[in-house]
Amino acid sequence: MICVVRFFLALLLFAYGGSANAHLISAGNGLVNILPERAVLLIAVPVSVLQNVDTNQDGLLQPEEIKLNRERIIEQLSQSIDFQIGENRGEVLDDQIMVSVHEGNSQGTPQIEWLRQIKFPQEILSLPIGLSFQKNLLSTEYLFQVKRVDGHELAKISLSHPSHIFFNNSWGTFQSFFRDGWHHIVQGYDHLVFLITLLAASIVWRRWFWLLTTFTLAHGITYGLASLGWVQVKSELIEPIIALTILLTASTSLFKLKISSLTEMALVFCFGLFHGLGFASAMAAQLQGQKFPISSIAGFNLGVEAGQLLVCLLLGLIFELLKQSPHWLEKLRMCMIWAGFMAGGFWLFERI
Repeated sequence: MICVVRFFLALLLFAYGGSANAHLISAGNGLVNILPERAVLLIAVPVSVLQNVDTNQDGLLQPEEIKLNRERIIEQLSQSIDFQIGENRGEVLDDQIMVSVHEGNSQGTPQIEWLRQIKFPQEILSLPIGLSFQKNLLSTEYLFQVKRVDGHELAKISLSHPSHIFFNNSWGTFQSFFRDGWHHIVQGYDHLVFLITLLAASIVWRRWFWLLTTFTLAHGITYGLASLGWVQVKSELIEPIIALTILLTASTSLFKLKISSLTEMALVFCFGLFHGLGFASAMAAQLQGQKFPISSIAGFNLGVEAGQLLVCLLLGLIFELLKQSPHWLEKLRMCMIWAGFMAGGFWLFERI
């Protein structure tokens, strides 16, 4: 057993080019390697999420603290992280706590690496793999890579997405990416500000329908192309442009520029292309190695559209309620546009 652990660790150290004193992986990362009859998990966890193990409260774990609290650390991690293949949680073969400090070294470590080996029947190793975290460990996001003979998959585990099923069927992948798309639009402040600024410019339902359709088509095209690896643009270039689209959209209303409906649709289509690239850059890690790329693209896009539809309905309801008070409706509309202008300008300055 010890030989297997040392062999696996040697492979990891070789792959990462680290020394014996270096962390195997940085905090918030995880690796899962599916081997014949077993799974090997390596998860880097910040010391701050562990309870009652940092006895001197310095934010670090000293060698003596690790030795004293080893079983408590493993117990907390075991209770907070659930791993299964199909419906089987397997049989734990071995647990190791890996750190970058050694006996006699007074310097502590801000993280620990938990290495666990779990035995599974060989016939179930091709089933979907489930991974879920309790919220007490999710003060940071975790990026997980799972490898097995039929491919690899990356996924982000966070408070808004505390569990993930790897190598799922196409419907499961669709559901997972639909949820990601939903969270991305309702928590993506720059995309929300763009939508609100665009819609507040003129409260005409027909206009809203055509602009949202145009925007949807545009960002769907570039998101799909980027997801398939056919278009690659660095996020450092895209994020300032997204801020610029907000600034330009707000400026069109504030300066009362007269443009035709077709021109406005063309501009929104162009803006949507860049927003699609922004969606893809934000989801780049999850998209790598996907077994069902079409399901992931369709699911994410429809999740985004569901979020957009919710924003549109809520905004429309507010405007309809204020129609009886045109003065307050106009004040609210202009406040939204000015807020978009200032936010776009701030983000453009910040991102450049």
